[in-house]
Amino acid sequence: MAGIDKITKEIELEAEKEAASIVSAAEAAAQDARNKADQQRQAYISAADEKLNRKLAEENKKTQSQCEQAEKLILLETKQFLIDDILRKAKVKLLIQGKEDYFDTLLKILEKSVQAEKGELMLSKKDLERVPSDFESKANVVATKKGGTVELSGNTVDIEGGFILKYGNIEINSSFDAIFDENRDELMDIVNGILW
Repeated sequence: MAGIDKITKEIELEAEKEAASIVSAAEAAAQDARNKADQQRQAYISAADEKLNRKLAEENKKTQSQCEQAEKLILLETKQFLIDDILRKAKVKLLIQGKEDYFDTLLKILEKSVQAEKGELMLSKKDLERVPSDFESKANVVATKKGGTVELSGNTVDIEGGFILKYGNIEINSSFDAIFDENRDELMDIVNGILW
């Protein structure tokens, strides 16, 4: 029986060696699988980080672009407000000139409006009440240079400043409002050039 015990012991030792070898190989395979899984996890994390960083960069770029657009719009609106304010103040300055300067300004405007025929010059009620006595004769000096004449009308017009020049059924609106409206783009360019 001693032989059977010896064989059994050898088989057990061989089985233990084989089991240890299998366990060792399994542990190595498990460690290798863990390493590969860890590498994949790191690759996924890196890819996700890269994707997230790219997305954040895109969003930052969009946000920056939107901020720049908003800034430009605010700047444009501010410039427009300033230009409008300057033009409004310029019109007010014309309206509040001293009497002599005011009516000299009207004569300068008349030079551009007058036609080579007989016209009727209509003022606002306020201007008609303060018109200098020699204004009509000065207006006629301007009109005759263009081959026409003007007569100061007793009728008033509802304008803030300037005048309406009437030739029969045709009216030339030379009120300050009309002049500023008609020349708005050019005036805005001038103010824009001065300011910026």
